[in-house]
Amino acid sequence: MTFGPQGDLLGTVSFPATASASTPPFGVLLFNAGVIHRVGSHRLNVKLARVLAADGIAALRFDLHGMGDSIRADGRLSYKEQVVADLRAGMDLLQNLTGTRHFALIGFCSGAMPSYWAAQADARVSAIVLYDALYFATARSVLRYAGVRLMRHGFGPKAWAVWSRVALRGAVSAWGRIGRLFRRNSTTGWVETANADSDADARIDPQALGQSLLALAQRGTGVMVFSAGTDFSAVNYAGQLRESLGLAQTEHERLLFTHLPDIDHAVTTRVAQQQWIDTVHRGLLRLAPTAQEPTS
Repeated sequence: MTFGPQGDLLGTVSFPATASASTPPFGVLLFNAGVIHRVGSHRLNVKLARVLAADGIAALRFDLHGMGDSIRADGRLSYKEQVVADLRAGMDLLQNLTGTRHFALIGFCSGAMPSYWAAQADARVSAIVLYDALYFATARSVLRYAGVRLMRHGFGPKAWAVWSRVALRGAVSAWGRIGRLFRRNSTTGWVETANADSDADARIDPQALGQSLLALAQRGTGVMVFSAGTDFSAVNYAGQLRESLGLAQTEHERLLFTHLPDIDHAVTTRVAQQQWIDTVHRGLLRLAPTAQEPTS
């Protein structure tokens, strides 16, 4: 179907497998991961949509403006504003087709932040899934990664050469961060204001993000954050994201953290795909909205 104010967005709707007079409990929006079009990485969106349809849940998988089969936007809106507008248009379509007024957004990798932004902007968003987009290091994750690298390379001359390069890259990275911090605190303020839409969103404070996710959960919006485990350098133990977001001691029934140690980021193998789909499906059912109308 084509939809949106100008009819320039294109997507595929999966209706519940069995006809029913009742309204689906919620609808699900699946969209691009990076530049991959609406089928998703290894067709995950297609497979998940069919599982949801078999469970009586309608799903829309669609391309954002400028991706896949959707036409490029006119440029009047910033990226953040445009992607939120696209997601709201998707909710409008599914609401008109099925009558549901509650929606879950599946943010795969680069789709995580758009899902988070849309949840803040539209009360119809009842749940968001943020998959493998947050990579905040902790002291424990750095030590675990260093230990794996140490065991892999050993202590011979070649290993020392590798560690020297790693140390050099680390020093250069640290120096660059110090420089950016200095420029950000300078009196000109140029770095803060230039290209604010992209740069400001790229500098995410993990503690502030954690509190914002908790606020969404307390408002009634379900939040599921989960990560892949075989890309060991990013997130390499179950509690890393919860700790880095300042939520290690915080429990809330609508705030879920999950770590899948045996799958890769792109969810390549069939076993990994089934595990990923099962995890998302269970999370959505647990975070399913009540029959109450969304608050304004």
